[in-house]
Amino acid sequence: MRLTGKVAMVSGGGTGIGRAIALAMAREGADILVPDIHLANAEAVVGEVRALGRTAVAQQVDVTKESQIQTAIREGIRACGQIDILVNNAGVNPGLGLPFTRQVEADWDKVFDVNVKSVFFTCKAIAPHFMERRAGKIVNIASIAGPLSSTTMPSYSVSKMGIITFTKIVAKELAPYSVNVNAICPGLLYTDMWKKIGEVIRETNPAYADLTPRQMFEKRVEEWIPMKREQTPEDIGHAAVFLASEEARNITGQALMVDGGVVM
Repeated sequence: MRLTGKVAMVSGGGTGIGRAIALAMAREGADILVPDIHLANAEAVVGEVRALGRTAVAQQVDVTKESQIQTAIREGIRACGQIDILVNNAGVNPGLGLPFTRQVEADWDKVFDVNVKSVFFTCKAIAPHFMERRAGKIVNIASIAGPLSSTTMPSYSVSKMGIITFTKIVAKELAPYSVNVNAICPGLLYTDMWKKIGEVIRETNPAYADLTPRQMFEKRVEEWIPMKREQTPEDIGHAAVFLASEEARNITGQALMVDGGVVM
């Protein structure tokens, strides 16, 4: 129970990696705030968290709106007394499969609004609370797409590398207040986002044309991952718990690759 007595806010916590992080932290004793643009998804996860014996609150939040983030943090502190852990997980991947020469301005605007500006908004909003308490943990979800510089996900890759850099900036500024700020870069996970990536791969690569999305994913795992096994949302949840715990109190400004060795 490494997070007993802590309160964690997990943006985009209603599905996928965000849900796994919320549940992993709840199992370690944390109460959970779940801001998500889809309230029904957030409420479903809140039900799962409460079944684990923890307090949980669903919040409908568009993370591209700074005022909504400020309200969510203010209401979260009011409801739970404090926030100890902030996980910036919300993300999108528009323009998927298109080289940068075929992407349009709207693709870049959307990905930066959700993937980068929202992280700026949340970190800025929570910083005074953490600075006043001289404690806090921030975990930003980036991606191996950042360091790998994917030509099929240009805007997404740039946004995720931006998160890694911003993580270091925030870590430097908040270090004197005993606030740890780190990023996690997930590897290959069979999520809804990857299924969309798989469709693009099948349409553009004849070697994958006759494969199901799952078969295609397994082929990529075999080809790309040195450890020859896929990553799961639960893997990311375990890493987030560690970075949010006191075991990681001297770790800050880092980007942890949870990828089976892909980036190396």
